[in-house]
Amino acid sequence: MTFGPAAPGPLALTIDGRPFTLVVPDGQTLADIAVSGQWPRLLPGLLDEDSRDLLTARIRTPYDPMTWHAVFRIVLGLAPELYGVEWWAAQRLCALAQERWRDWSAWCVRRGLDVDTASGHRIVSAVWAWLMDHAQEQKDIVRLERDIFDPPPELRRTQAAVPRGFSQAELEAQSRQITAMAGPGDDGE
Repeated sequence: MTFGPAAPGPLALTIDGRPFTLVVPDGQTLADIAVSGQWPRLLPGLLDEDSRDLLTARIRTPYDPMTWHAVFRIVLGLAPELYGVEWWAAQRLCALAQERWRDWSAWCVRRGLDVDTASGHRIVSAVWAWLMDHAQEQKDIVRLERDIFDPPPELRRTQAAVPRGFSQAELEAQSRQITAMAGPGDDGE
């Protein structure tokens, strides 16, 4: 039994009933991925080579339901396991630490947290604790919680996990492009 989010090392997960192995990196790498917003670096990026090849092949198969949109939804479910919080909260917290690195790093040193060896969820938790230390009143805490943990507007508005570039209109346009590239007489196989 594990307590808390995943530590660096292999993490077993199941996608469509098939086992995959994700290799959880050190905390700094996870924080860098969150700051960059490049969620494909998590999935398929952190899968072991065989799993990555299999998932990438599925994504590239035109009629497979495993699309980039589906992968993004998996990342949203996986983020709490890696960061201890939702994907968007990890992005926001890690970005704040990066923006104010000197202040945050000094706070960590005063409290004995070695950021170089901390896991991703420990880094995210430390950034949240650092922010809470600077909250003066209850209203500041409530505002901070809302700013950090509320889903982005596109997820609140649609109640669906649709990343930028994956709207229904954009997916239909991509489908038309793939069909046009296949040409007449090509059945896509």
